[in-house]
Amino acid sequence: MIQNDQYLTCGEIAIKLSSKVKISARTVNRELNKLGYHSGHPKTVPLLTAKQRERRVEWAIAHARQNWKAVVFSDESTFQMFRNTMPAFYKVGTDIPQKGIPKHPAKVHVWGAFSARGTIGFHMFTQNMDGPLYREILSNHFFENASRVMPKRWVFQQDNDPKHTAKETSNLLRHRVPKIFDWPSYSLDLNLWAIIKKRVEKRVNKIIRKEKTISVECWHGLIREEWEDVSTDLCLNLVNGMSGRLNEVIENDGKKINH
Repeated sequence: MIQNDQYLTCGEIAIKLSSKVKISARTVNRELNKLGYHSGHPKTVPLLTAKQRERRVEWAIAHARQNWKAVVFSDESTFQMFRNTMPAFYKVGTDIPQKGIPKHPAKVHVWGAFSARGTIGFHMFTQNMDGPLYREILSNHFFENASRVMPKRWVFQQDNDPKHTAKETSNLLRHRVPKIFDWPSYSLDLNLWAIIKKRVEKRVNKIIRKEKTISVECWHGLIREEWEDVSTDLCLNLVNGMSGRLNEVIENDGKKINH
């Protein structure tokens, strides 16, 4: 039954079996566990078209010899004050731990850039990102840092969002950046934001347990502190992993890879 329909519930299986054997949903779950089956939410992956997968493979092959240590990676992400992604231990037979989450938790947007030499640019904002704001961030929080940290022929990576490729932005980058990196749709993710978000969530959990509350200002401070604490070794490890990611994209025929 499971092989034919992975989304069956234990209760539905018990009903299907009721004409042959009297069995509870709990027993079904226990027996499935003995057979090596466990249930969980499927991992969400982008629905890539055949053309997009082909483009990813072509891009991976074309950049197989890329000097990733000369690339500055940039990205934006949204942080939510109260997250619930960390598992918590509890004793069998006791209630599953509960975590209070407000209906409308505070959110903040963050832009950052890093390379194999460490973090390079950072800015936190609450308004929606548009072309003028993006150019302001680059001018005030990135160009000078990158020029100081990187070698002369460094390469700037950004995704293909319209505000990144707008005429005004392209003109600005043409004068301030040695080279713009060609970056595909559904590009590879180096996961730095995921690492920082987990670290921030852990610190928020500790503060809530101790003080029962946390201010937005304190939370913003935690995000900034965790960014500033990102080590050069971590950045270097993420960048060094790019070659392996490209190989996986090629071997996986352009489909989503496990990173």
